[in-house]
Amino acid sequence: MALDRFLPERLVLMASRFRTERQLRRLSRLPGSVGDAVSFAVLGDAEPSRFWIYRKLFNREGVFHDQMHELQKMPLAFTVQLGDMVSKGNVSHYETFFRGLRRVWTGRPYLTVIGNHDRSRPNGKSHSILYRGLFGKPNYFFDHGGVRFVVLDSSAKRVSKTQLKWLKLALDVSGRKIVFTHMPPVQLGLWGGVGAVHELGGFIGGSREFSDIVSAAGVSRVYMGHVHAFGVQDHGGVRYVLTGGGGSALFPSGNKDSFHHYLTVEVTPEGIRDRVHALDGKVFEIPHALVLLPTHEEKKRRWWELV
Repeated sequence: MALDRFLPERLVLMASRFRTERQLRRLSRLPGSVGDAVSFAVLGDAEPSRFWIYRKLFNREGVFHDQMHELQKMPLAFTVQLGDMVSKGNVSHYETFFRGLRRVWTGRPYLTVIGNHDRSRPNGKSHSILYRGLFGKPNYFFDHGGVRFVVLDSSAKRVSKTQLKWLKLALDVSGRKIVFTHMPPVQLGLWGGVGAVHELGGFIGGSREFSDIVSAAGVSRVYMGHVHAFGVQDHGGVRYVLTGGGGSALFPSGNKDSFHHYLTVEVTPEGIRDRVHALDGKVFEIPHALVLLPTHEEKKRRWWELV
């Protein structure tokens, strides 16, 4: 069933150039032979917040557009936005988003991950009909430069058995593999508080199975948003990178490394280089080795430190 038949024609027209299948065709026309370096950007949560008081206290206007404008100047193959493009997945919010995106987009492939805010409701029972009608399937994969890239929908705060089976098949290839998903698997234990508060920082259903699958498949990176901060953890032989600084409000969540930023990633035969680009212009590289630090207060634990 064509979902876009039930959407406002003006919105379908605005979204048409950004549909995933169209962006992937654009990417397929770019050079990307096996063994070549592949460079791309990862941009986290962008929605400015539904509530004016949060925007006033914890955000600044135009961060997403400023960062999108900046990375358009770089020699990158594509950009992946990790979800939460809009504060709530309704027609008016998506219209506002597309109007802003068209002002800064220069034609580079722009690929999306669905976030919980991109659904009909950011919390509680919701559906993803509007997102799917505008962008297409929320679970998909593509190959570029000999790398398998997989996008997995965790926006419902869980990953189903069907999704896990699909993920395992999608990762059953040789070469480097990279996964993008909106929410971190909750058992990482890095972001959020404890108990019910901790659960806000990631998806629960299927989380351990997800981590087992990406570890067994030898995935190099899992890039995640949802928590509006930056963080890194190596778990089960896989590096998980939290990059939620794409323009959403920087709530006081206990994360010391909460700042607006995006990543540029370079994949070469020698390895993967992740660079963090802060809004103030500072750039630093995520080191290959991480140091685990002791802590005395569980809610404010900081497990990693740059070396």
